[in-house]
Amino acid sequence: MEQLAINKELLDFFKSDPETLLFDGFACYDDNAVAYREGNSLALVAKVRDTYKLCLKTDSEQFVLNILSSLHGKIEFCGVDTFVTEWIRPRYPFAWETNCYLYAWNGKPLEYVCKEKLYPMSAKYAQMISDGTHYGAPLEEIKESLKMYPSVAVFLDGKPVSWCLCHNDKSLGMLYTVPEHRRKGYALEVMTALCNKVIAEGNVPYAYIVRTNTPSLNLAPKYNLERVKEADYFLITK
Repeated sequence: MEQLAINKELLDFFKSDPETLLFDGFACYDDNAVAYREGNSLALVAKVRDTYKLCLKTDSEQFVLNILSSLHGKIEFCGVDTFVTEWIRPRYPFAWETNCYLYAWNGKPLEYVCKEKLYPMSAKYAQMISDGTHYGAPLEEIKESLKMYPSVAVFLDGKPVSWCLCHNDKSLGMLYTVPEHRRKGYALEVMTALCNKVIAEGNVPYAYIVRTNTPSLNLAPKYNLERVKEADYFLITK
């Protein structure tokens, strides 16, 4: 197994494939992230506070087990193929599991033209953003994301009513519109604007969308994100 030097060339390689966009995101977040390659298999391990984030692109069960053997504590498998999930399921209990689809930008200019006045979110709205996520996104993560990456919101009467930002792995997320302002097209506004900002920064917009989140699944193609594959997130402690 070869350890790879994380440099611009490797990050550009990660950004060239939708299945390794997560690798780029976590490598940019964690200066101490480590990447490995063996044959056609790739792995990246990053540390976010007390949890290892494990990204994989492989069809080798043994490669996964070799990577896992060097890790101890909380380990989150991020956006892995469903067969990887089934390799690990008999070996360790899952603290939680989320089943998603990976969507990534198809490279075409976004046709929709935003009509609203759009502004970035600020850290003072971190609790509001957290409350809008089904899992209660940690305030520290939200504040980090707002500092590192672009965000977009529609404001009415001085208050945000629809917003989206990027996670610390650069993926799009935390989209929310307050109930009384839904069905007004605000979600398309903020997502289109955010994607254009991400593209302008030289990155590729992508998202892991929960498979039961029908509104987001239907919205993604409107800002040129296309479905790539099924992918899972889950947490184990080893």
